[in-house]
Amino acid sequence: MKNLILTGLGILFFSILIYGCYDSFEYDDSGEKGSSYESDLNVLKKFVDINESTQEYYINPNKKSTVISYITNSDLEELNAVNPQNVLQYKDNLSMLNTEILQAISSHTVDYVVMSTNHQVIIKKVNEDVPVELSHVAFSASTNNQVRSLLDISDQGLSKDIYSRNLVETGIELNPSLYTRDNWSFRIRCEIGDSGNKQIVRVLFCGMGYFSVATFNWLLLNAYDGKVLWNFTCEQVMNEDLPSVAQMVFFK
Repeated sequence: MKNLILTGLGILFFSILIYGCYDSFEYDDSGEKGSSYESDLNVLKKFVDINESTQEYYINPNKKSTVISYITNSDLEELNAVNPQNVLQYKDNLSMLNTEILQAISSHTVDYVVMSTNHQVIIKKVNEDVPVELSHVAFSASTNNQVRSLLDISDQGLSKDIYSRNLVETGIELNPSLYTRDNWSFRIRCEIGDSGNKQIVRVLFCGMGYFSVATFNWLLLNAYDGKVLWNFTCEQVMNEDLPSVAQMVFFK
């Protein structure tokens, strides 16, 4: 009888212990469901790619941001942990940027579109008869990287005059506040020559996150004899709530 009582108490104690363990290890997904848009944005930007045939941004789940991610697949695990609502919101914002790009291309209101991600810069030539060849180059390829002048890119429509021959070397330095934004865009108009013989090129710059190694050469195809006036003007910016979106740097 005593053994039966002890056996019953043992089973009861074991049952209580098992129930307590299940209760303690209950899965808590509140962190994933409640993750902020800002924190998820940093993850989503790692997977943004550019479809060069359609000139559109999209989220590529197979994109690898580091060498280690090829081995551990850690990037995909990080993407899967993003709040689904934040993914939808970010895709909507990418769609708005894609619409701006496609409208600019279809209407031929720009001659070039410069699209960038954290690790990539692509230049799309819209009009074939453009007077300037725009190219993206490594920063070290500049002549000496000495700054000649700066143009503040904002909604004030500021401009900068540069006297140069057939080549102007520029860089783009984004306002760090844009690193935490969904995306950004601005338009630059470049006029070369005097009022009686001006050549004009318009460029849409756009992207998201950090704009790395943003150095561009502007090569005038129909060169003048000697130096000529280059006028660069900021025509339009997306992020109008910022006093300054970026600085356009002119190298000597």
